[in-house]
Amino acid sequence: MTPDNQAMNLLHLTIILSLVAAERSVFSQTGHMKQFLPGLDPESQTNVVVAVCDIFGEGQPCPVNYTNVLSNRNLFTLEQQKCIREAFAKYRNVTTNSGPPGAVLDSLYETNIATKAMYRTGVVDTWVADFKYTNLEAREEVRFGAGLVAEFRNMSNDGYNVTFTPTGDGTMFSFSEIRHGLISGLLARFRDMRPQGLAWDYKLADFTNSRLGEYRQYTNGMVFGKYLVWNVVTGNLLIEAEFKQPYDWRRHYRPTRWP
Repeated sequence: MTPDNQAMNLLHLTIILSLVAAERSVFSQTGHMKQFLPGLDPESQTNVVVAVCDIFGEGQPCPVNYTNVLSNRNLFTLEQQKCIREAFAKYRNVTTNSGPPGAVLDSLYETNIATKAMYRTGVVDTWVADFKYTNLEAREEVRFGAGLVAEFRNMSNDGYNVTFTPTGDGTMFSFSEIRHGLISGLLARFRDMRPQGLAWDYKLADFTNSRLGEYRQYTNGMVFGKYLVWNVVTGNLLIEAEFKQPYDWRRHYRPTRWP
């Protein structure tokens, strides 16, 4: 072997050992290899810290500070708890011509809304009712189709969105805070585990003792802060992550990557 080849081999060995040492250093600092959230582009998750990701398994025992109930002050302020509880009951008697308390019907029309779930697309016949409030400067749009979607807004375009949707084993209720037309604050999804069968009706759902299934924090339409997902039957944590910088969820979400 010539001196040049020996020098080259020594250089290659030095580079390999340096890379191995750097990899071991990263592993020793973190204690584990970096985890990525399924359903989101891995390359976009440089500022996402994932503590638990067991979406395909049974989950991990949930710490008390993350117990998935509405009364948990670590997740919800008293004002948020009050607003969500009121929203649970607010839409029980809302129909296409009878609005929430304090609101009167302003317009009503029928339309078709395209939906997409996984590889399938469909069109849902939907009634859209616009209500205006007589006791405050606010409006509300309520859509009746495969469930209910309501958007409450004041004159500053602040308010909240709620949805009631059927699941295979009950009903899901979603609540998100809106500031200036964008999600800003929390997004929370609760589950009523009582099955209703083919005669599903959102008005029959009862969220009094429902379990929280998903929790995100937002700022100006971007996910920023805690992201938690639970197994609503066992209460185990399936995902615990934190977005260290505002993250464009809608841009990077790939639903086909979920189970």
